[in-house]
Amino acid sequence: MPKDSIDRMVDEWAASDGALDVSALQVVGRLFRTAGHGQATVVEALRPFGLSYADFDVLNTLRRRDDPGGTHPRDLAETALITSGAMTARLDRLERSGLVKRHSDPEDRRAVRIRLTKAGTDLAAKALDAVLVADEDILSPLSPAQRRTLAALLKKLLLHAETG
Repeated sequence: MPKDSIDRMVDEWAASDGALDVSALQVVGRLFRTAGHGQATVVEALRPFGLSYADFDVLNTLRRRDDPGGTHPRDLAETALITSGAMTARLDRLERSGLVKRHSDPEDRRAVRIRLTKAGTDLAAKALDAVLVADEDILSPLSPAQRRTLAALLKKLLLHAETG
């Protein structure tokens, strides 16, 4: 297998300081590089739709949840791990684009619920199809068994990082 930039970096460290254990770079460095390439691929897949990844996330969260009465913006903000103020700005932009609509919350007159418009539902579906094609392209070098193994290992790392 040919050497990549991480291999070269590890080789340079070995030549510079053979006592230094930089083996973690072989995993973490590749995780970071792969994540960067993956993000760029998904951003490029969303470009024809005029959507940022954040907009895509909101639209498809609403689509996936399909709450009959709409979804509270607070719930969307928690899912996206952003502040309610940032979610308000995002929803304002999506509403101006005709992709979401705010409705009064029947249980709390001070609150609103968010629903996708027909245009928002259609765009969310098309964007998701494009992202899934991009995801398949990213993972194309891996067999189904390798994908399952990688998913399980990444889940283990993520759970450790998120639960301490």
